[in-house]
Order: sequence, then structure tokens, then C-alpha cells
Amino acid sequence: MLDAIATDKARSFVDRLANVRLPDVFNPYSDSCPYYDLPRAPSIRRRNLELVLAAALSAEEIELWIAQDLGRLGGRRTGLALTDEMRFPDLEAHWGISGIARATSGEAVGEPTAGYVWKALNSRSKKVFLWNVFPFQPHPEGRPLRNRGHTREEASITRWTLDWVLSELVPTRVVAIGRFAEGRLNDRGVTHTMVRHPGRGGGPTFLKQILV
Repeated sequence: MLDAIATDKARSFVDRLANVRLPDVFNPYSDSCPYYDLPRAPSIRRRNLELVLAAALSAEEIELWIAQDLGRLGGRRTGLALTDEMRFPDLEAHWGISGIARATSGEAVGEPTAGYVWKALNSRSKKVFLWNVFPFQPHPEGRPLRNRGHTREEASITRWTLDWVLSELVPTRVVAIGRFAEGRLNDRGVTHTMVRHPGRGGGPTFLKQILV
């Protein structure tokens, strides 16, 4: 059973996330995709993140793995960093929770990066909370189903989100997935380990580095 205080903290954080509005950015906690989302998609994704975050806040000891931003096949659909719809059973087992739900119609969609991340997580016993420097899905103007890297201005506007996660979770280990996340953690003076991002052919190297 999740701690009531942790649940309240998680809900407050997610509510604040849902209030962020930025141009050419899909906020999965308030925005709906006209192509594949269910009618209550934003509230489903908010609930998904609340459940996982409350479990992380209730854990005695966790690691924090940080990547760049949400992807169109993963977090845009699920509301969960580095997690696609194919990994929901793994996610629930990892945190000992239930109630994670799909916010989209049609067949479940997988994301290569999420596949590698969860392959690594399923080989570890420690609890790991997954997050991104930028907590939304940035996209090119007029092309909402494409990914782009977020800008420094966008990172500045949402800086509070990573600061909150770091201060509230107090992780025993922080892992930067990719050079971009490494740079943002260096900016904050956060001690961390850097591993190769699984994307663009980096999956085998990522697994080798993260499972050391």
C-alpha cells in the first residue's frame, strides 16, 4: 500500500506538470493526441505517473536514471519516461503496484530505447525511477508525431521538475543516459555515472555499461 503523504506529494507534482504550456511541445498530462488517444488520455497518464512516483517516494532506497526528453512512441503515449506500452507488466512488477493503464487505442506500441532500459531494469534488484531532463515531448512545428531535442529555453522553464525529483527522491545513485543528460547534471553539480544512450545503435553498449 502506498504511503498517503507520498501519494499527495506525487499528485501535487503531477498537477503542476499538467499546468505547463509550451509551443510545439506535447504535454501528455494535459494534451490529447487526435490520432490515437482515448477520451480520458491525459488523466490516465497523470494517474500512471502518480502511481509510479508515489511508489518511488515510498521506497527506502532508489536509483535515478535520467535521459533527455519524452519520445513519441514512449512517454508521449504512456506519461512515463523511458517506458512504452509493452513494458507495463514489467513496470508494475518492478514497483509492486497495479493500475497502470493505456491511454491509447489500437495495438500496444513498443519503443527500442524503452526495450533496452527495461531489459537492464529486469536484470537488477534495486528500485530505479526513470525521468528526463525535459519532462515532455518536444516536436517540430506542425509535426506532432516527430521528435526533436528541447531547447535551452524550454529546459530553463522546466528546470524545477528535475530539481524536485532530485531533492524529493534523494537517490543513492544518479545515472545520466547519454551526453545531453550528463551535461545538465554537470550544470547542477550532481554526482553521477554516465552511460551511452541506447538509441541510434547504442543499445549493446548501454547494457554493458549499466549492468556493471
